[in-house]
Amino acid sequence: MKLLRCIIPSVINFFVYLILSLIAIYCLIFIASYFASQTYAITHGEYFLIWIVMAVFIRQVSGDVSLLFFKKSKRK
Repeated sequence: MKLLRCIIPSVINFFVYLILSLIAIYCLIFIASYFASQTYAITHGEYFLIWIVMAVFIRQVSGDVSLLFFKKSKRK
């Protein structure tokens, strides 16, 4: 049971960061193509690598920002 209490939030966080990174990638491509009036062709492998790197970046940024607003729970 203790293991499940640790794994479930981690899995949820993992998928949330992947979804947020996917949204961020498409927003960046849309903004870049809108302002530059060009089409951008990215292969599936490039999307995958950018997707994973963006998820890690969002995780790092959100971790740093969350420390500013939320108190860290004390271990008992």
